[in-house]
Amino acid sequence: AGVGTATAQVRQRSLGIELGSHNAAVYDLTLGRHFSVTAKAGLVLEAGFSGKKDANGKRFSFGGLTPFASLEPRWHFSGESASDLYHTGGYLGVRLNGAWDRAYDRPLYTLGFSPRFGWVFGVNENSYIGLSAGLEFFRTKMSYNEGGSPWRTPRTEGVIPVSLEMTYGIRF
Repeated sequence: AGVGTATAQVRQRSLGIELGSHNAAVYDLTLGRHFSVTAKAGLVLEAGFSGKKDANGKRFSFGGLTPFASLEPRWHFSGESASDLYHTGGYLGVRLNGAWDRAYDRPLYTLGFSPRFGWVFGVNENSYIGLSAGLEFFRTKMSYNEGGSPWRTPRTEGVIPVSLEMTYGIRF
C-alpha cells in the first residue's frame, strides 16, 4: 500500500458571482486540467487614469457602472487546483467582451478583446480572490452624426489601455 496526496479535480461546470471591479454572474466550463472557458455578465466599474488630459483637462475619469458581457478562454499553467469548484493559480487568457453605455444621451457600443494574465487565490473551498491585468483593444461605435468617423479605437484616442481586474468570487 502506498501513501498518496489528493488534489481536487475541478468540476466540468460551475456557476458563481464575482464582486469588485467587475460585478457579475459567472459560468465556467472546464475543458481539461489546463483549459477552461469563463463567461461573465454584469456591471463593470468604469474608472481610468491617463497620462494625457481629456477635453476637460482631467487625467482621471469615472464612468460609473456599465453593463458588460464577456467570454474568456483560459490556459491554467499552475497545475492542479486546490478547489473542486474553480481553478486556482495562474492563467493566461484572451477576453472577448462587449459593453453598452450612454454619453451625452446617446448610446455607445464597445466590442473588444484583451490578452490577460491572471492569478486566482483560494480563500476556502467555494470562494476566491481573483486578480488580472491585460492590454485592451477596443472599437467603440459612437452614434454621432457630426461628420468624421463614428468609431473610437485606442489608435484614434492615442492611448494604450491597460485593464486591471480585482474581484472576490463565490462558486456554487
